Amino acid sequence: MPLSLVLRAIVTVCILVFSAKILGELFCKIKIPSVLGELTAGILLGPYAFGSIITIGGTPVIELNEIVRAFGEIGGILILFVAGLEMTFTDFRRVGSSSFIIGTTGVVVPFLMGYGFCMLFGLSAGASLVVSAALVATSISITSLVLQELKRSKTVESKTMVSAAVVDDVLGLAILGVIVSFISTSATINPFNVCLIVMESLALWLVLVVSASLLVPKIINLTSRGKSEETVEAAATASCFGAAALAAYIGLSPIVGAFAAGMAVSSSNAIEKIRDYAKKISTIFSPVFFALAGAAFNIRSFITDDIWFYVFFILLVGVAFVSKIVGCGLPAAYFLKDKNKGLKVGIGMMSRGEVGLIVAGVAISAGAISQSTYAAILGMIMITTVLPPIWLKRSYDKEPPEELEEKDPPDMIPTYPL
Repeated sequence: MPLSLVLRAIVTVCILVFSAKILGELFCKIKIPSVLGELTAGILLGPYAFGSIITIGGTPVIELNEIVRAFGEIGGILILFVAGLEMTFTDFRRVGSSSFIIGTTGVVVPFLMGYGFCMLFGLSAGASLVVSAALVATSISITSLVLQELKRSKTVESKTMVSAAVVDDVLGLAILGVIVSFISTSATINPFNVCLIVMESLALWLVLVVSASLLVPKIINLTSRGKSEETVEAAATASCFGAAALAAYIGLSPIVGAFAAGMAVSSSNAIEKIRDYAKKISTIFSPVFFALAGAAFNIRSFITDDIWFYVFFILLVGVAFVSKIVGCGLPAAYFLKDKNKGLKVGIGMMSRGEVGLIVAGVAISAGAISQSTYAAILGMIMITTVLPPIWLKRSYDKEPPEELEEKDPPDMIPTYPL
């Protein structure tokens, strides 16, 4: 008898969580960030590998249906909520203007470099726009977990890269909206409309951050006075998913709302209790998020006799790395007055993720790009997801022990009023 949809989802989540954590532990033992083990578990158990072989009654045991994908979405939301818990609204304001500039240049530079590179390679304007859009957005989820593992999430460069990544994500999603509109209508992009959409997205994000920071801590502090157990945890969970839903409703990414909620909760009196609780529930959902990211990778797409595909792919990966170092690392080095910390910000901003996958998926479905271009984009996303965490970890391993101590952001970082 074929397994029901819900039962298949339960079995899949069970296998993904367990295998992801086991591989993550093995990777930790060889001094590789555990999240890369979770990604590897997804690759191995995905539909393009063993996931299509292991069957019961002719039905694959591991099926990435909509229920499993919902678990993955919740995992991404919780990861950014936990990241937000490490940064108070005051911290965000202190690195606010620098992060805004770093996040903005981290979008503009990769977009322009990607577009110019693709046009030189002879791609059409539409395909060039798709590749450029896939290059811009940073997936801070993996970097956030690596920083937490290394106990570096409270350093000034860590706070800078996380808050800059949120700006980067908002701008990247705005560009995604423009590109999707261009693909679906085949219309000419109006520069005025592009600027309008980007500015609207930033304004909505700032309103969300300020509103959450004013309202959520009061609610958390009020619930902490109650005598019922776990009322505070329930209020924190509601703020996380409520802010994520609100962000999605107004056209932003849910993870942007979750990050805003985490920042707001971090200013409450019950932060330590909530932080411990959030990390525990993330243990269930976040492995599914990273396993699904790995499962989307199809290694067979790279088997071709077209030598130019490999040339294009290698150069595209190079553009992906260099553009974030130039776009994020250089301005970060200027604001932090330290080239090593600037380099860490550039490395931490290299990882691409869900936004790039969405861009590629929409484009291939609409016929805007070829299968080879699609494979190159997916390969670039995987490499920029796997290598930067290792590079970031090694950059911290070289630091002397005194760098482990937490430091407040330096006063020379400019602020802006909210």
